Amino acid sequence: MVAASVERIAEALQDAEIVVLKTLLKAPLILDELAKKALLDQSAVSRACLWLQNKALVEVRETPQTLAVIEKLGREYVEWGLPERRFAEALGPENLFLDEIAEKAKLNKQEIQFALGELKKKNVVSFAHGKIQLENPKAFEKETFTEAFLRKLEKEGEIDITKLAPEEKKAFEELCKRGIVKKSEKTIREYWITELGKKVASAVKGGQRIGMLTPEIIKSGSWKNAFFRRYDVEAQVPKLLIGKKQAYRAFVDEVKEELVAMGFEEMLGPIVETSFWNNDALFMPQDHPARGIHDIYYIREPKYGRVSNVAALKAVKAVHENGGKSGGTGWQYNYDEKEAARLILRTQGTALSARMLADKNIKIPGAYFAIARCYRPDILDASHLVEFNQCEGIVLGEKLNLRNLLGLLSEFTKKITGADKIRFRPHYFPFTEPSVEADIWSQSLNKWLEVFGAGIFRPEVTAPFGIKVPVLAWGIGFDRLFMIKNSIADIRQLFSQNLEYLRSTKI
Repeated sequence: MVAASVERIAEALQDAEIVVLKTLLKAPLILDELAKKALLDQSAVSRACLWLQNKALVEVRETPQTLAVIEKLGREYVEWGLPERRFAEALGPENLFLDEIAEKAKLNKQEIQFALGELKKKNVVSFAHGKIQLENPKAFEKETFTEAFLRKLEKEGEIDITKLAPEEKKAFEELCKRGIVKKSEKTIREYWITELGKKVASAVKGGQRIGMLTPEIIKSGSWKNAFFRRYDVEAQVPKLLIGKKQAYRAFVDEVKEELVAMGFEEMLGPIVETSFWNNDALFMPQDHPARGIHDIYYIREPKYGRVSNVAALKAVKAVHENGGKSGGTGWQYNYDEKEAARLILRTQGTALSARMLADKNIKIPGAYFAIARCYRPDILDASHLVEFNQCEGIVLGEKLNLRNLLGLLSEFTKKITGADKIRFRPHYFPFTEPSVEADIWSQSLNKWLEVFGAGIFRPEVTAPFGIKVPVLAWGIGFDRLFMIKNSIADIRQLFSQNLEYLRSTKI
């Protein structure tokens, strides 16, 4: 690095960085030692070292270390004495039974058994007529080496195992087996100044140095004989984790605003829906395969609701049985009004469109939308959820046709997702004719994704509610629109609780 660059780095250093850098010129140090010698608190030193590391002026060398550490039980034994000492002291000159010794020495069953075995092994005690007698009264006149080591460890807190003397190591291993002390792994971080750091440290100017200009400095004129710390525009700054909307929630709001700007009005309706609005009003026969438990969540209690719009119920019943006023022949079966009142979780946003068609305040011409939570007992995987959002929409007006529908959806979908490829395929839905499905090309997944179905409502859907103009209708897999826009491969990520993902996702 050229001299000018070294000087520029030196001029931009914080005061704490300079102190730490010059302290490390003498010798590498661990954090607490560095803080003491630099006369700074550890948090200030830690920050300064991090800044210096980012500038390649300081490096950290890590050394694993195994320490001897005292356990809670060990601290108790330092205060009250090891079980073998308390056993021998309780015994004294008189012979006692084991339970008498345990009570006198305040030892539990495990401690009594260990102490007895240990003392017998060292010929300190023996049995005499069922009692215990002391054979060597002088065994505990002085502190044992094990006791001395335990007291030393309790005082120092931790000791590097590699620095233990052979006798201490033997005592440590013995106490380890008894659960009185333990091994603890620790990493020692030592800070070293780099060659660049040495050059920068030598380039630091002496004299008064101003890092922040204050009114007092200006008034006193002290700035005239000082130099200013260079402002480092390339220095890393703390990342601000500010609050923001969840990305998917923000997308929902964005699409709503877009649709309202296009002249659409929002439709609202219940999540717990009757089979009438979810299926019957959409000309789906009551024995349709999609009404099975594999495609619908049924409410267990209460099982049935009520269809309050009696006129709509009668008109839809007629359409199902004989075509009613639709001009068709219907499904030719006996319609069950009780089944129509069956409560379910809404499976499609189109239920809201049916409710809107029956609303006496509907506008013609008019445009309506809903972003509706729907539920289906699907298999959870990267492209399917058991609950999902559907963007439902209808447009009513004279002389509307399929070309109007495809053009509207093509422009809307491309604008929302940024995709440039969309294709339509003929399809069948019980409530629209003609009907289409649409796919959007996902650049990130390198494949077509099915995103919505659409069509023109059949007379069997509109006639019961007195609607006499064409009604364009669609239901968009709203979650998949978000996936395409944000290049997400797994739909479950929309509701992720991963903080890193939530913080990094753009909205």
